[in-house]
Amino acid sequence: MANYYFLAASLPPLVLGEKPDITFDELTARLSINLTQKDFEKTVVFRRFLDLSNIRSLFLEEAIDPRGNLNEKELDQALLVQDGLPEYAFDFLGQFETAADKLRFFPGLISTYFNEEILRQKGFLKKYLEFERSWRLVLLALRAKQLGRDIISELQFEDLKDPLVLDILAQKDAAAYDPPVEFADLKEKYLSCGPDPWLQFKVVAKWRFHRIEELVEEPLFSIDWILAYMARLLIVEQWNELDSAKGKMILDAFVT
Repeated sequence: MANYYFLAASLPPLVLGEKPDITFDELTARLSINLTQKDFEKTVVFRRFLDLSNIRSLFLEEAIDPRGNLNEKELDQALLVQDGLPEYAFDFLGQFETAADKLRFFPGLISTYFNEEILRQKGFLKKYLEFERSWRLVLLALRAKQLGRDIISELQFEDLKDPLVLDILAQKDAAAYDPPVEFADLKEKYLSCGPDPWLQFKVVAKWRFHRIEELVEEPLFSIDWILAYMARLLIVEQWNELDSAKGKMILDAFVT
């Protein structure tokens, strides 16, 4: 494994609610220069989530998140020529003829991303993707209970043999959902916000920010630490960019 002593030491500390001394674009540029090709590919997988989320924005004719691997023109071209994204993305979208249907079933593409990439990755990136998938499922279950949604329908694209999915389904008729112990504090923090979507976004973001830091077992000069830094920088930038209305939009996009 490559050691990135000087790169890691050059990255400024991150604090939620404060403007960082480095932007996501600046970090990406540094990584493209300093990482090995194999390690840089891990950042591509990380940013691929943004690319796939940006497809939804294109269908909705909204501005895309510029922190993905592809800009708007490149993403349009990728969808047109069926190249530049993983085959599983085109396979999933190809099941639906209209943009309306693609939007309706879009959460299935995000589920596919997690399912496919978790199988392919190892180390921190694998743990991070598993973590991101899991907390989204926990929030999905909590929100389904609150809104009276059919949890079976909500989980239609998930692996029904997965332990967390099975646990959610086992509680489908319960009055409330009790997540695994490692997510008990997330449930408590989320429910304490009441119906305020901006407060919900902030408590979830803060919880994720600190949990991601705890996922790293390697020293700060490792690629794992650098990927964790990238993940936390993204949360910091989203926190600083969003107002209450956009906070609701991003939270909805995470878990619906």
